[in-house]
Amino acid sequence: MPTSIRFCDISEFQPNVDQQAYYDAGHRVFIYRGHNGYRPDKCMPARREATRKVPFTAVGVYQYVVKDRDPVQQAKDFITTMGRLAPNEFLICDYEEIAPGSQMARAQAWLKEVDNWAGFMASLYSGDYFFRAYLGGTSSWGNRPTWVAAYNTPEPSQPHTWWQNTDKAAFTGIGRAVDGNIFHGTPTDFAHRVLGGRTSKPVAPVPESKQGVATVVKPNGAIETFVENDKGEVLHRWQKSENSGDWGDKWTSLGTPGKS
Repeated sequence: MPTSIRFCDISEFQPNVDQQAYYDAGHRVFIYRGHNGYRPDKCMPARREATRKVPFTAVGVYQYVVKDRDPVQQAKDFITTMGRLAPNEFLICDYEEIAPGSQMARAQAWLKEVDNWAGFMASLYSGDYFFRAYLGGTSSWGNRPTWVAAYNTPEPSQPHTWWQNTDKAAFTGIGRAVDGNIFHGTPTDFAHRVLGGRTSKPVAPVPESKQGVATVVKPNGAIETFVENDKGEVLHRWQKSENSGDWGDKWTSLGTPGKS
């Protein structure tokens, strides 16, 4: 019988996760949300730091793409949140909302931005029906890894790389029911597929000549982000409120550390 593996995908709605216990139970793939389209997931970057201490074969980080923001700007925000990738990390576009215009064009714009930065193809997630109705079906995306959500069915209706088959999965190390996934193959097979065979740490360009320094969640839930430009100057920008797309008028300089 062919080998299949099971693994979770989680977000800030599952704040208490023991990655080591999950790994020790035999799970070698771990997926979590890095950005919700407006701001970094509230468990970033602590979740990423904890995850990097466990030798997972593959770690997926996704951005939920919202309908009321430009997909390229969302991709850039995601890139800033991610910074430099670890060798086992891959990226996912979670596309589920209907926005004005072509959904395929919006998804392609996000994917092009992230692919060019990462140096390999990001994966694309959506529901089985949404893929068929709005994204041309999974076959329209060529060799790109596709992640299809389809519950209460033996398998999605179209070709897919892996399958989200439930939102009621139980995993050691995660204290509540979460999304569960199935891949037909081994963890190594999965990693090879989603990482495009990449075996070394990518040397990716810094988006817009900036690299992430820190992200802070304020008491009101808003995000303040600090970046460093090529000259070593630290800039910052903040949201006016949680989930707000209003990040103020411009980056504000905090000066260059070590220089008067």
